Amino acid sequence: MKTRFLKIVSGKTSSAFVCGVLSAFFILLSACSSDKADKDITSIIEAWKTADQNQTTVCKAFYQELVDKKQADTSKDFQESYLEFLGTLNAVRDYAKNNPSTRVEIRNTMYEIYGKKLYGSDKKEYLEEEGLNAMKKAAALNDQTLLAELYGMMANLTSEEPLRSAIYDSKAIDLLMKKGKENDFYPKERYSEISRIFFDAEDYRDAIKYGNLYLEKQAKDTSLYDLQTRLAIMNCIGTSYMETNQWDSCHTMFTNMMEIQADSLWEDNPKASEAIRKLKETATGKTGIVLAKWQQLSQAKEILDDFLKVSLQQKDTTNIIYSYIGLGMVHSGSGEAKKALAELKQARRFATTKRHPSLQRKVYDELERAFEEANMDDSASVCKSKIQILDDKVQASRQNLELLKTKTEHELLQIQNDLDTVHKEKVSKRSWSWLIVLILILLGIIALLVAGRKRFRMKIHRRLALQHEEKQKRIAEGELGHLASDLKDKGLIDIGGDLKDLSSEDAWVEFRQKFSGVYPQFFANLDKALGKKASPAYEKVAALLYIKMDNSQIGRILSISKDSVARCKRRLRTDIGCEDLDALMDIISKL
Repeated sequence: MKTRFLKIVSGKTSSAFVCGVLSAFFILLSACSSDKADKDITSIIEAWKTADQNQTTVCKAFYQELVDKKQADTSKDFQESYLEFLGTLNAVRDYAKNNPSTRVEIRNTMYEIYGKKLYGSDKKEYLEEEGLNAMKKAAALNDQTLLAELYGMMANLTSEEPLRSAIYDSKAIDLLMKKGKENDFYPKERYSEISRIFFDAEDYRDAIKYGNLYLEKQAKDTSLYDLQTRLAIMNCIGTSYMETNQWDSCHTMFTNMMEIQADSLWEDNPKASEAIRKLKETATGKTGIVLAKWQQLSQAKEILDDFLKVSLQQKDTTNIIYSYIGLGMVHSGSGEAKKALAELKQARRFATTKRHPSLQRKVYDELERAFEEANMDDSASVCKSKIQILDDKVQASRQNLELLKTKTEHELLQIQNDLDTVHKEKVSKRSWSWLIVLILILLGIIALLVAGRKRFRMKIHRRLALQHEEKQKRIAEGELGHLASDLKDKGLIDIGGDLKDLSSEDAWVEFRQKFSGVYPQFFANLDKALGKKASPAYEKVAALLYIKMDNSQIGRILSISKDSVARCKRRLRTDIGCEDLDALMDIISKL
C-alpha cells in the first residue's frame, strides 16, 4: 500500500515537473518575443496607409529582407530569425489592437500567414482557413483589389498544387483586370505559367485566355529565353485551338510561330537554341494537320512527312502521334483507306504510351472514321467502345478540374453570400430614408400639379382677354377702313352723315381715337422715332401717310397746300434722321 502511494506521488511529481519546465520555456520564449514587440514596423504601417499599395509585394519583401539578414545556416541563426519574426507579429498585433478596423485586421492576417508559411510554424490547412476568413471580411468591405490580393495569397499557400494555385491566381487576375491593376500585381511570366498549367490539365479555354494575355504583356522578345517562352506559349495556344476545332485561329497562330525570326537573338546557348528550333518545327508540322483538315492534301502530305521524320529522330511521342493522325487524314481525304488505316494504327501504337486520354481519343476517332470508310464495321464498333471508355476518362478528368474550380467558386460563393447579407442589412437600415424620399417626391409632384392648374387657369383668362381685344380691334378696323375708303376717294370723313375735313380740332380728335383703337402703339412709336413728343402736325401727316395717302389728298383733308405737306414731310424726315423720303415711308410703315 505504501509502495503504491509512493508511485502515485512520484508519478504526479514527474508530470508536474514536466509541465513546469514547459511553462517556463514558453514564458521565456514569450519574454524574448515581447522584447521584440517594440520592433520598428514603420515601413509596414506606412504601406498600409498608402492607397492602392501592393501589400503582397511589400509583405514578401519584408520577410525576404528578414531572411537575408538572418540566413539560417545554423540553428542559432534560425532561432534569432524566428524570434525576430515573432517580435514583428507581436508589434503588428499591438498596432491592430490600438487601431481596430477590418482592413487593418486583414493586413495583419496577411503578415501572419506569409510569416508562418515561411517559418513553417503552422499547418497549411490552418493557414488556408485563416485566409478564407480574411477573404470573407474583404468581401464585406467590397474591396476587389484587397480580395484579389487574398486570392494571390491563397495561390501562394497552394503552390504545391499547381492547378489549384493557378485557379486562385486566375480569380485574382480577373478581379484586378476590372480595375486595370493586373500589371501592378502579376508579372508577365505568371501568365505563361498559368496557361501551361491549364493546357496540361486539358482546360483549353483558359489556356488560350491566359496564353493570349501573356503575348499581349510580352510585346517584344528581348532575350533568347523570352523568345523560347513566347514560342512555347504560342504552341500551347495553337494546340488548344486545334483541340477545340478553331482551325482558322490555329492556322494563324502556327503561321505566326513560323514567321518569327530568331537569328538576331541567337547566343551561345545551344540548349535554348535547340528548343526554339524544335518549337518552330512543331508549328510547321501542326500546320500540316490544319491543311489536311482543309483538304489541301498534297501540301499537307509533304509537310507531315518531314514532321514525322523529325519527330521520330527526336523521339517526341506527342508530335509522332500528331504526325500519324495528320497523314491518316491526308490518305483518307485522297480515298486511300488502307494507307489511312496503316498511318492511324501507327498513331494508336504510340498513343497507348501517352497519359492524356484526349489525344488517344482523337486517334480512335480518326480510326473509327477510317474503318467505316473501309467497310470494316466490326473494327469500327471496337473503336466506338474504346472511344466510350476514353470519353469516360476525359469526362472524369474534366470533372475533377471542374470540381476543383467549383470548390474555389464555392468559397467565392460563400463570400458573396456574406456580402449579400451585409448588403441586405444596409438596405433594411436605409428603407426608412427611401420611404421619406418617396414621400417628398410625391409631395413635389402634387405641388407641381397644383401650380400647373393655376398656370392653366391664368392662361385661359389671358386667352379670353386677347380674344376680346382682337374683337374690339376688328370692329375699330372696320370703322377705320370705311373712313379710309372715303378719305382716299373724297379726302373727307363721314361722321354722322355730315361731311367734314380734319382741319378742325374735333374732327381730328375723333379720327385720332379711332386710329388709336386699331393701332394703339402708333403714336407712341412715332414719339420714340422722333426722340420727343410729336407735334399735332407731325401726327396728322404721319397717320395719313400710314394709310397710303399722297400729298394732294393730305392737303385737301387738312385744308393746306400740297407744298405745305411736302415741307412738313421734309421736316419730319430730318427730325427722324432719314436719308430720303423712301426711308421715311419705310419707317412709318413699321410704326
